[in-house]
Amino acid sequence: KRIAAILDKADEIRKKRAEAIKLTEELLRSAFLEMFGDPVTNPKGWEVKSLESLAEIGSGITKGRKLKGNPVSEVPYMRVANVQDGHIDLSEIKTIAITSAEAERFALRPGDVLLTEGGDPDKLGRGAVWRGEIEPCIHQNHIFKVRCSSKASVPEYLSALIGSDYGKQYFLKAAKQTTGIATINKTQLSAFPVILPPPPLQHAYAKTVVQVAQLTHRLGEELKKAESLGEALTQRAFRGEL
Repeated sequence: KRIAAILDKADEIRKKRAEAIKLTEELLRSAFLEMFGDPVTNPKGWEVKSLESLAEIGSGITKGRKLKGNPVSEVPYMRVANVQDGHIDLSEIKTIAITSAEAERFALRPGDVLLTEGGDPDKLGRGAVWRGEIEPCIHQNHIFKVRCSSKASVPEYLSALIGSDYGKQYFLKAAKQTTGIATINKTQLSAFPVILPPPPLQHAYAKTVVQVAQLTHRLGEELKKAESLGEALTQRAFRGEL
């Protein structure tokens, strides 16, 4: 009973850490709605422009292409698995051989919004802002790179809008769907209608995103410690050391 109580306590700590991370995600969604209202109805009547008028949109490098004997170098690249809903997963990074021209063409810059072209319907509109976590780094052709070219749009806001119910509804309607697979092309993404709040409000939201990301990172580290603690206690219990 004493050992069970110790392990239960460790598991309770782990669950609280995991719950705290979920609450930070809810906090960000709540902040978005409070600052901008529900984009589905655009209650504040803000101007709407196409994404292509606000940003440069490009696909990534294709695997298996012929390099024709050109000099190449190995660089990290972002795959669909790396681009999650609201964050970049760097737990597994793969590399690819590219030419110097490709390195320049497909290079990622801090502030780029990375979006998956689809797959399962829930992957439509899935994306996050690249922070320059790895340098250099490029992206593969199943990921779109959206680089803001207008001061009217801020990457953090744009990423959140695309990933909101408003964005998902647009992409589900526009996407080509076959046997449970849904994909969007550059034309459909370019036509995405971006609701444009005043830039200062977008920048205020961007600061909130950064603060929440920092908090989430700290909580993630605490969750890892809690999980390690639980595993260590379980091992000690089996060895009769508790």
